[in-house]
Amino acid sequence: MARRSVEWLLAARMQANSLARSVDEAGPGGVADVVNRTGGLQAQAWRGAAYAVRARSTATTFADVTHAQEVDRTVVRGWFMRGTLQLVTVEDAGSLLGLLGAKLIKDTARRYGELGLTESIRAEAADRLEAHLLDHGPCNRAELADLLVRHGLIDEPKGQAVYALIRHTGLLGRLCYGPGHDTWVAVSDWLGKPLVQEGDVGALAHRYLTAYGPATVRDFATWSGLPVPLARRALQAAATLSFEVDGEELVAVDDLPGCSDLRMLGEFDAYLLGYQDRRYALAEEFRTRIHPGGGMLRPAIVQGGRVVGSWQHADRAYELFGAEPAGLQEELADLVRFAG
Repeated sequence: MARRSVEWLLAARMQANSLARSVDEAGPGGVADVVNRTGGLQAQAWRGAAYAVRARSTATTFADVTHAQEVDRTVVRGWFMRGTLQLVTVEDAGSLLGLLGAKLIKDTARRYGELGLTESIRAEAADRLEAHLLDHGPCNRAELADLLVRHGLIDEPKGQAVYALIRHTGLLGRLCYGPGHDTWVAVSDWLGKPLVQEGDVGALAHRYLTAYGPATVRDFATWSGLPVPLARRALQAAATLSFEVDGEELVAVDDLPGCSDLRMLGEFDAYLLGYQDRRYALAEEFRTRIHPGGGMLRPAIVQGGRVVGSWQHADRAYELFGAEPAGLQEELADLVRFAG
């Protein structure tokens, strides 16, 4: 087992996660390439998903990200890894739900109970929601809430049960996000066919190590939402290399030279969500400036895989944790280019 430094690990992870900006294809094709290479991008904030694409490509624009999801429909926004909103390729969507959907529904059972959403209510809601979307096309939350109230499935349209039932139907592979990033559509209509929900955990483990390695079993389980025993078997089978870093064993499929460049990452970036903890990339003294709590993960400035500052989407204002690093001004200029 080769011993390596933390600096090597961070640079290798940065390269694996395509932050060397390995995608040079313009337009929606470049967006799909980034999403494919990373295995999916966190998309609970659409702006964050868009800026994640920018950080990994050289020729795409913000408009291209929207075009890929709304017009080309090569990428789809729904609930996948960890049960959170993700942007994944259409080719990956069915296999991910095949692997994760049933577990995510089971993991949500307590919340369903608290909201009074029995299995029969959830089943009827999924049928009603899908049928309505097939008949009427994209609908927003208020429209779907009124439908659920009208059929007696919930008592009032403003509670958390509305989103819970929409998400549940999404975990079944029957709806996903549509145009405008705040509407839903029937998957079979939006994509032209239903999703084939047959997943290969071995393929997912290899995909994870390609995009996030070197990593640990706990990292893979945390990123994917798979049970640790299953994650362990799959990762051990997929790994071809092992390294010792700071007394910890990590596995990989590539021995990468690493990337020392500077990148400005959007909120909820996949690079900082790909591991069980962020102690290597984000020093404890700066943790709350990026991860203040409440599930938030702010935009970060990363150099060689280490967080060296934060910034704001709205006006591109930034705060550095030390001296100005090389490459910052070039990144600021590229943010302007990307925004169009």
